Amino acid sequence: MFFGAMYSSPVFMSADSAKVEARQNPRGSPGEELRPPVSLLAAEIVLLAGVIVGVLNSLRFAGYYIPLRFALHYEEGNILNAALRITRGHTPYPPVGGLPYVVNPYGPVFYYLVAPLVKWFGLSFTAPRVLVLISGLAVGLFLVLLLGHWTRSWLVALGFGLSFLAVTPVREWLYILRVEMFGLALALAGLYLFATRKSLLWSALLFLAALFTKITFLAAPVAVILYLLLSGDRRRAWRFIGWMLLFGVAGLAALSVGTNGWALFHMFLTHPDPYHFNWYFARLWSVGRWDLGLAAGAILLAVRDLRRRSVSLPLIFCALATVMTIPVGKLGADLNELLEWQAALCLAAGCGYAAIRNRLRPDSVVALVPIAVLATVLLGLSESRRLSPAISGCPAAYQFAAEQPGQLLTENSGAAVLSGKTVWLSNSFEYCFLGKAGRLDEEPLIRLVRHKFFGLILMSGTPRLLASSKPEPGLHSTLWPPQFIEALTQNYHQVARFSCGYAEVAYEPDAPPAR
Repeated sequence: MFFGAMYSSPVFMSADSAKVEARQNPRGSPGEELRPPVSLLAAEIVLLAGVIVGVLNSLRFAGYYIPLRFALHYEEGNILNAALRITRGHTPYPPVGGLPYVVNPYGPVFYYLVAPLVKWFGLSFTAPRVLVLISGLAVGLFLVLLLGHWTRSWLVALGFGLSFLAVTPVREWLYILRVEMFGLALALAGLYLFATRKSLLWSALLFLAALFTKITFLAAPVAVILYLLLSGDRRRAWRFIGWMLLFGVAGLAALSVGTNGWALFHMFLTHPDPYHFNWYFARLWSVGRWDLGLAAGAILLAVRDLRRRSVSLPLIFCALATVMTIPVGKLGADLNELLEWQAALCLAAGCGYAAIRNRLRPDSVVALVPIAVLATVLLGLSESRRLSPAISGCPAAYQFAAEQPGQLLTENSGAAVLSGKTVWLSNSFEYCFLGKAGRLDEEPLIRLVRHKFFGLILMSGTPRLLASSKPEPGLHSTLWPPQFIEALTQNYHQVARFSCGYAEVAYEPDAPPAR
């Protein structure tokens, strides 16, 4: 019954469909918001109430973690170091071939936005993390605005849009200093301008700002292009493509000239780590299992579009965001790669649910869609806010690093930045795989270890563990070069251990370090 009603929904109607609907709809015109059955209205109210509780819980987590004076994620230290370099008049994209091994694989937008915060508020993670939180709230706002525009129901828009901020897969990324939340806010802002203002130029500029934050934010601009082409508006589609190419190529050229080409190397050539589809499906399921309710709503939108023989913009965006989850199969990928997909699911689910909600009888099973979304939100409320044991010892590790004289080599770049020492190695993972790929020379760092140049080395494990570390169980591939392990074993000894990611074992030289 409800599939037949789907393609007579007032959402996303063409002019001809609206005329037919006006003749067949005795309850109101297509432009009017029809009152849904009481059961659906109740489910939506309950969903919104639960989502508000979930959002407040996410803000509670953010308020706890944002002031912490150590890195919560390995990339936090790298972003802070890039911003510090900018405040000192340097580019965030130094040469990668030798020392120091600093890799900043994202576009310049976020780095240059964090730099003033470091200059104004001092060298800490707090102000930049607040920027990430504001970006996350902006993502929720644009989701609500888009859903309100497309569904004509602010109750549905608030319930499904704000669920992005309330679900477990998103909560921890609301306060961690990463580029994705800011880039996603820019992408959704561009989508909103296109959907509501039909603005090609400003949408293109916002999409490019998102791409120059992280190059994987392709789903929204490509969705706009496909939507225009499928709508038969080829002239505007080519105009939009022209704006994107004009400003995009100009931006890349300026970056290349200003950094002697190293910006392009950082952005496009620093991910030679392996890819496996079993990693992809495992990580996708770790997030997707929380999104079964949203997936059901997205399927309703797909069926509605299929029955009408048309494709709506939110469905195109959701499909492309799903395609853009492919990079999560890289060894070095993390679940932050799925944030755009999560936002696209919220849009598609809200639109799919709204497309049929007004034509159903009171006992419709579609009421289960908001209830399923609510269940995933409530399940996340039981999670503890306590500090993870894996990073509980970071304050002691950071203090130890700051108190030791001489140079510091550490896999935890945040410890080096906050102790005022040079970051010799921004990302050990990329150092190892870029070395394996022949894109940098590993020997200079190994030579410094042999010569006991560093007064302190903070590593993620003992030499035996580092020598036997594998990217994934079943893959026989040593991460660290054996020459590095040999140099560390022969010239340094263990002096302390900490419960701190990438700074778990401290080593000092067997003799005073060389000058």
